[in-house]
Amino acid sequence: MKQFFAALAANLVTIAVCVVAGVLLIIGIAASAGSRPATEVRQGSVLVVDLERPLSDQPAKAEQRSFFDEALSAGRDALPLRSALVAIKAAAEDDRISGILLRGAVASDGTRSGYAALREFRQALTAFAAKKKPVHAYLVNPDAATYYVASAASQITLDPFGSLLLPGLASEQLFLSGMFEKYGIGMQVSRVGKFKAAVEPYTRTNMSPENRQQVESFLGDLWSEVKSGIAQSRGVDTVSLQTIVDGQGIILPADALSAKLVDRVAYFDVVLNDLQKLAGTDKSAGKSGGKDSTRAAELAQLLDLPSLPQITLDAYAPVAMAKDRMIGASQAVAVVYAEGDIVDGEGGDGQIGGTALSRELRKLRTTASVKAVVLRVNSPGGSAIASEQIQRELTLIAKSKPVVVSMGSLAASGGYWISTAAARIFAEPNTITGSIGVFSLVPNIKTLANRQGITFDTVKTGRYADIFTLSRPRTEAELAVLQRGTDAVYDAFLQRVSTARTLSLDSVRIIAEGRVWSGTQALRIGLVDSLGGLDAALKAAASLAKLTGDYEVREYPRVKSATERITELLENKPAPVAARAEAALQQLQARGAAADLARAVTQELTMLMSYNDPRGVYARLPYILRVR
Repeated sequence: MKQFFAALAANLVTIAVCVVAGVLLIIGIAASAGSRPATEVRQGSVLVVDLERPLSDQPAKAEQRSFFDEALSAGRDALPLRSALVAIKAAAEDDRISGILLRGAVASDGTRSGYAALREFRQALTAFAAKKKPVHAYLVNPDAATYYVASAASQITLDPFGSLLLPGLASEQLFLSGMFEKYGIGMQVSRVGKFKAAVEPYTRTNMSPENRQQVESFLGDLWSEVKSGIAQSRGVDTVSLQTIVDGQGIILPADALSAKLVDRVAYFDVVLNDLQKLAGTDKSAGKSGGKDSTRAAELAQLLDLPSLPQITLDAYAPVAMAKDRMIGASQAVAVVYAEGDIVDGEGGDGQIGGTALSRELRKLRTTASVKAVVLRVNSPGGSAIASEQIQRELTLIAKSKPVVVSMGSLAASGGYWISTAAARIFAEPNTITGSIGVFSLVPNIKTLANRQGITFDTVKTGRYADIFTLSRPRTEAELAVLQRGTDAVYDAFLQRVSTARTLSLDSVRIIAEGRVWSGTQALRIGLVDSLGGLDAALKAAASLAKLTGDYEVREYPRVKSATERITELLENKPAPVAARAEAALQQLQARGAAADLARAVTQELTMLMSYNDPRGVYARLPYILRVR
């Protein structure tokens, strides 16, 4: 016993020492790092844009001033879209910026760096080039998304051993029903809408005719936008572009050059030589010693050429955002970001928590200085209850101040549900929206359990007391009960759309049925008001609020400080299951067919784990959108 207590005491002392040492280490790092010098932009700097950094609809990150902040931000690799747009606009007017270099390949997961975001980003590059500043693009094996962005460049260089992977667009969908059947997992569903294909991965082995019809329709619109954008920028016609796409698919350098899809075929060192000339690099370059030049070098490691003044878009964006803010303005327009799956509760990374976002919206409703709200939606939907919770808060805001919606790459199903509170809705031509339909999934593991020798027995006081059990399939009567609930939610969804869009219920029923539409199609059928990006929505909100003079644009939800993140770490709260699965996804960053397949399977299972609606009814896009 004595040895036991001695060992216990020793362990407690060790733990105490570790805790104290950890706290002192944190304080020491913060103190020693202190405030880092502000980011330096050297004269003639090239703004380096790494297309691997996904564009995300989230608030801007503050400029990191310590090693401590940078350590806590590790892995937060997404670049806020608005920050990127503001930065490129600022760079066009910044005499220290000589031009832009685009390199890398677009990394998209369907939500981040989706085609609508890429369109806004591309327009910013076009505006930059219009200021007589060159945009250089160096490409190796660009896919359609990468080339779509790069085609806006003033000069496109293709590596001699590269090619243009430009076979058109394809949407591949994954079906898990065979796997579920193999392992003895049953899946029963209820749904409303013949196009509501969200349940198909769990009940079919291929697309239904209705699903194939809607995919062909919106995919055609997306490709039309990509094709026309490329054709206009490169000075070619869409017919000849389609001919080479269908004729070759993978376009070799010589053919790309002759088709005017690139300006030259050369190695990267040739591009670097051009950039040095552009920057006016001479013997004086890089002489500004001290901490500032060291900091500049740390922030511009993308190009291994120390003599070339350069700064990454990620490093320049906080500088531009700081200048863009109207600090001290007495009036503001709030931009509220809603990106990811809509889930009940607080949500995790990559999710919109109904409770968390509603809390933010309530604060804005009572903030007198906020005169209008722009909701930036980039979501495939999710929980019906969470969607209604968010829509309700937006409706309350709309009673006292204008609400405008800016749709990103996805604003479908629950993403459209929350948009119905807006006075005006903006979408890009290649936004994916609509999907006005609902469904519920009821899995059971009876066969799987029985194979392992596991059985179940139940005692209940009501006919439907165990309606949500996983131990057996539902009876016909139970399925009828679930279908009534699904029908009721669908009717409520139709009513929200009818009221918001001033359309008759019969008209809404025709364009609903769970069908997915492109932004162009949505404008034609009355689901959106105008085509345009976030900037157009901000201007509309300011106009509706009758704002005169300067006003500040404030972004929500607020980015957590280093102290708040430390507190969360020390509280050691377990991450939601879906958040842990999301963390696993982050490990699958490799590119290639095998990695893409691994990501697809993981994403589908992650989506299943995020389903937490209390009633089990969901308004979500029919699938994880994968457009290649």
